[in-house]
Amino acid sequence: MQQHLTPWMVESAYRYLKAAIYLRRGHDMLDIAQINAAIGMEILLKSFVSKPDDKLGQVNETYKLDDDALEAAHEYLKTVERVPANRRYPNKHDLLTLFYAIPESIRQRIRLDRHEHWIEKYRDVFTKARYRYEKSAAKGSDDILIGVLDELIDDVVDWYRELGCKDMFIVCYGMPPLELLPDADQDSNLATD
Repeated sequence: MQQHLTPWMVESAYRYLKAAIYLRRGHDMLDIAQINAAIGMEILLKSFVSKPDDKLGQVNETYKLDDDALEAAHEYLKTVERVPANRRYPNKHDLLTLFYAIPESIRQRIRLDRHEHWIEKYRDVFTKARYRYEKSAAKGSDDILIGVLDELIDDVVDWYRELGCKDMFIVCYGMPPLELLPDADQDSNLATD
């Protein structure tokens, strides 16, 4: 299992998800929304193969990607011919490489395996779609990755809670914003009127 939880990375992935959801509603912004979802997915996947490298236990803890796990995933994908044979080094933005860098027990626990098809299909959205004016840029976009990321963040937060994570984002995730909660003073005034 993962040696150290990385809730700040999960929160960061969530913020990109929220930006993607917001952008999806905009006129002609689906491609930008999809790229934001791809960044969020990359961060979420990296959260499982990252180790703290500074400010351990503090709110601004920083992380470093486990290069050995990434290299092992890259080598595995080469043997099963799911990365180009001439790609010598792991691509740190390749969602499928990041997927396989995550220990299988964690992939199963957070039900990540059910999304492998989509992760492979959108594995290079961030690197191939962000500059749509380039000749080699991906053409077309959709919101599938947004939905996948949304489901995965829910599953990851549930797992973090089961593990006893006390990070404020994890604890408060899914709660309605304060402005949507009923005002206790107003409710008590209505009862006495």
